[in-house]
Amino acid sequence: MIFPEIKQTADAIAKLGKPLRIYLISHKTNHASGELISFKLALIVPDDTANISELECFLYTAVDCNYPYDLVLYKQSEWETLSQDPRTFAWSIRETGGVLYEQGLS
Repeated sequence: MIFPEIKQTADAIAKLGKPLRIYLISHKTNHASGELISFKLALIVPDDTANISELECFLYTAVDCNYPYDLVLYKQSEWETLSQDPRTFAWSIRETGGVLYEQGLS
């Protein structure tokens, strides 16, 4: 189940940050109530993104959400290399994360 708040946040990030793809890495819920507590997203951005750190800071300040969230950003060429190596976090994201947005498909 994808919580609406996660999808709304991913949609806002897609609109402002222009990523190639957004993955839902994980989300935490309250065991008793099932209410969302927090979540983590991975963004794959074009290689020509000027400054990945500035983009990350911009997105945190521009996208409001009622729940805490974390972002992990990869440039496309970095993602293509790391996501093929089973020893990396990128590989784990590719294997187990859910795609929330893909450029040209949403």
